[in-house]
Amino acid sequence: MSQRTNCCMACVTMCMLVTLGWLGVALGHDVDGKLGVGYEDTLTNIGMRQAFQLRDSNNNAPDRRLPDAPASGLAVRRYIGNFGIEGIVGIGAHLPDGAPAEWGGFLSVGGSYNFVRAPQVNLGLGVRVLVGLARTNVGVEAGPVRFGLALEAPLRVEYFFNQQFAIAGAVGPTLSLNGDRLNPLTGQKGSIDVALSRGEFSGGVGFTYYLN
Repeated sequence: MSQRTNCCMACVTMCMLVTLGWLGVALGHDVDGKLGVGYEDTLTNIGMRQAFQLRDSNNNAPDRRLPDAPASGLAVRRYIGNFGIEGIVGIGAHLPDGAPAEWGGFLSVGGSYNFVRAPQVNLGLGVRVLVGLARTNVGVEAGPVRFGLALEAPLRVEYFFNQQFAIAGAVGPTLSLNGDRLNPLTGQKGSIDVALSRGEFSGGVGFTYYLN
């Protein structure tokens, strides 16, 4: 095959790819300028169970450390073109009799880019930073406030039932930085944890209602 033929085939292939890419954007579900409110289950939360008590009724430490509050909750996101910014917040509290209140919560901020768009489905890749805070009791005494940090890189697919309502699923790696005290997001300390799957289900789920 001649060099000229190879060049022509390369040009045709490039034109086809550009055309398909243009059609994908042109016919894709448009979220530009939309504000969405809903629920999101982050990757860090997968497989975890909410547990405030660090000690059992006999004041013994349990075998497995669990997070103080699930890293899931109210989600708000805004799109500018194919770029989206988001925030997720969750909080929980435990009010035992005769002891101080125990509480845990987190805040996640991040962004994503929809690199594939279809009439009802968008596929995006993003980054999230999660910060967790918690205070639990040791016996009947309040323990110190603990801090935790985690990073996520979710590959997120969003399916639109109509112009306003969509469900989403995500999968991706997580990186948790556990300090000297138990990380509220993971229930671990003194380690760096890297994971792709944290439990029975290896991704995050959620839904969004778009206001405009």
